Amino acid sequence: MFEIELKNPEELIIHDKDRNVAINIAESTINADLRVGTIGGAGEFEIGDVAISAKPLSAGGIMYRVVTEGVKIGLVGSTAKIEDLDELGPIDILGTTNAKFVSVVEPKAVVPMGNMDFAEIKGSVKTDKKVKVKAASLPATLEVWKMD
Repeated sequence: MFEIELKNPEELIIHDKDRNVAINIAESTINADLRVGTIGGAGEFEIGDVAISAKPLSAGGIMYRVVTEGVKIGLVGSTAKIEDLDELGPIDILGTTNAKFVSVVEPKAVVPMGNMDFAEIKGSVKTDKKVKVKAASLPATLEVWKMD
């Protein structure tokens, strides 16, 4: 089991048993309190049990595919285009600033980021500061995880 939360509207934090991994979609950075400091740009990274694939977007910026404990998380900011989303592959949890991406990616849960208006997303809304996640307990139908 791990937890996710929003530190600010554009930064998702994944808390696993060993460390916290913060991914900022506006700044295209990963921070996990590593000796090398903050990671920026595209590439493949393993931080403890968290595997991250950072892919460049056609209009600039980075989108992220994160896999931890069998759960696939996609993080996509405002510079992404619909044609970029194919690079994510299947996703369980989508953190995004664009509600239109939800119908394309078809995740089990959505984390609204930035100033996203999630009212148009057809799914139940769960509000909390953090969400505990296990692969076996992902929702069967779409949920919006609004983090305050």
